[in-house]
Amino acid sequence: MNTKSTDTSNIQTPDAPGYTAKHAGKGHGTTHHKIHGVTGWGLIIGLPFAIWSAAAAIGGGSEGFVAWLSSPIGGLGFLAFATAAIWYCKLEMDEVILDYFEGGVCTFGLIKNKIVAGLVWLAIAYAVLKLAFLG
Repeated sequence: MNTKSTDTSNIQTPDAPGYTAKHAGKGHGTTHHKIHGVTGWGLIIGLPFAIWSAAAAIGGGSEGFVAWLSSPIGGLGFLAFATAAIWYCKLEMDEVILDYFEGGVCTFGLIKNKIVAGLVWLAIAYAVLKLAFLG
């Protein structure tokens, strides 16, 4: 019988270099999981309202849709839905990057993903807020 114990406190995970088993249970990944759940629920709850509002606005043609986005309620509702969708997609791509890449490529991919998601959100936010509040 082998009574030798193996110390596993310094095993590093491939998706989080520098985090060892000592860090387990201390919140690493928990925030990501919670945000992922909140944005997912935001999409599930917001999708019917977004579809219904957009469908009702399309009845007036392209002018009706622009008028809907130009109203503060329509614009902010669309922006909230778009924010949840972009954030959810960013989190999904983060998981793909963490699963399939490591080292510098992983870091570059995560940074690039954050920048691209931020730029897409800024473009949508600028367009919607300009329509809704600046005419």
